[in-house]
Amino acid sequence: MFNLSIYSAKADFTAKVVRVVDGDTVYVANKSGKKFKVRLTGIDAPEQNQPYGLASTYHLKGVLIDKWVLLKSKPKNGNIYSVDRYNRVLAKLILNGNDVNFLQVSRGYAWHFTRYQKQQSPSDRELYSQAELNAKKNKLGLWEEKKPIAPWKWRKIKK
Repeated sequence: MFNLSIYSAKADFTAKVVRVVDGDTVYVANKSGKKFKVRLTGIDAPEQNQPYGLASTYHLKGVLIDKWVLLKSKPKNGNIYSVDRYNRVLAKLILNGNDVNFLQVSRGYAWHFTRYQKQQSPSDRELYSQAELNAKKNKLGLWEEKKPIAPWKWRKIKK
């Protein structure tokens, strides 16, 4: 159902968010009705079973559900979308001109995922990094916790 190898198109496309899985993963359907699982680039949100995991999911759901967004994905191998090892489209989501990935970080619902920052433009790297610092400084969202555990560390602990 979500095999991306059959899809070939320009990297940027518009789609409707039909489901929010968690704070950094959604399902979208394009204008033709084809469905894609999308991983928001540049961020890593808390896992569902970790503090702020559900809050991050609910925030993203409130922002995106049933909305049309522009997905900006770096092309890979010509016209194919960039995908990760789980076959998810890697994209920055734009809603009404606003970067939703950045919004998740700036409001304290996700970390700037520096491990994969090379997938981002230099300006996005700087913006996301500053957004995380600002969220920490102002104790927004997950930064209200005394010692929040980054999702990549949480996943290691829980293996």
